[in-house]
Amino acid sequence: MIIAVLGGSHGAFATAADLSLAGHRVRLWRRRPEDLAALSKGITLKAEQRQGAARLDKATADLGEAVRDADVVIAPLPASTHEDLGRRLAGVLTERQVVLLGAATLGSFVIAREIARAGKTLPLALAETGTLPYLARKTGPAAVAAPVRAAHLPVGVFPAARAKDALARVRELYPATRPCVDAVDVALTNAGPVLHPPLVLANAGAIDRGKFDVHAAGTTESARRLIDAVDAERVASRKGWGFPAPHYEMATYYDEARAAEGLYGAGAKGKLVASGLWNEVLTFEHRYVTEDVELGLPFFESAARSVSVASPATSGLLGVFGALLGRPLAGRGRDLDHLGLGELTLREVRELFHEGWQSALWRRVAR
Repeated sequence: MIIAVLGGSHGAFATAADLSLAGHRVRLWRRRPEDLAALSKGITLKAEQRQGAARLDKATADLGEAVRDADVVIAPLPASTHEDLGRRLAGVLTERQVVLLGAATLGSFVIAREIARAGKTLPLALAETGTLPYLARKTGPAAVAAPVRAAHLPVGVFPAARAKDALARVRELYPATRPCVDAVDVALTNAGPVLHPPLVLANAGAIDRGKFDVHAAGTTESARRLIDAVDAERVASRKGWGFPAPHYEMATYYDEARAAEGLYGAGAKGKLVASGLWNEVLTFEHRYVTEDVELGLPFFESAARSVSVASPATSGLLGVFGALLGRPLAGRGRDLDHLGLGELTLREVRELFHEGWQSALWRRVAR
């Protein structure tokens, strides 16, 4: 297939290199022309299943050139970029293309809405994963290491009515694809807002002092209790919405006896910690905060509220981080009310995410 990969993130480098080595024609888009020179010889990938020097079909700062005739457009970008990305994609996508987002927290809806507001052609479908296909870190200007890849990759499609065709393309790229009911279902499998906010908060002092590995030294018993509390609320919300198992509880990541059921499979945590790649400088500008706290937690809180599930741990994290950042977070970000979905009944939300822009409700939420 022809694949367009957007951005210069850790995930974008891993995606471009891995899919190129798998035999696909891969184009990589970078915003700044000055970032292209380092990619003239491709990207070197170090990973378990595939590794080596991956040649790119093209590296370009022209988004239209990158996306033209692509079968799948993959955007492994932070959810905080989605509004801007939707505006950039408006006018360059065609109705036969599939857009794939990583751990997007309803980014498929957000991007579709931006394209619709611009009055431009919507793609065949937008899909999003419940976790990142790779746990990766760039190790150089044109090099990336991905010590862990998803063993189970939940994928939801917006509109869900087009899931069959969209998932066929995604599964060709990622055989570990596990279909979800819709984009809300897959957003409620996202481990990022469960894992990262507690780890950042519980280790704020150590993080302030410089490089620190929250996944190794920072994963203490106290941090785990907070992670488990947020995760229990997430799972209760999933059940309240009527979404089926598997729920990919965090215990499947931390408990090796259950790891085969988890998103990343057996030995994932050990591989991540052993790599040493996550010993890094974290600030409140890191996506663990700008994405998982500011966007993910408000979504979790509102999803729980919609089905009358108590979420004191999630709400508490939002309050504390709001104090640390100096601005209110609850009710913002990807909160369902803030997305314009608060006036809809639960049945109407489910209908909207199934039918998408073919739904009579679309005009109400896309205005």
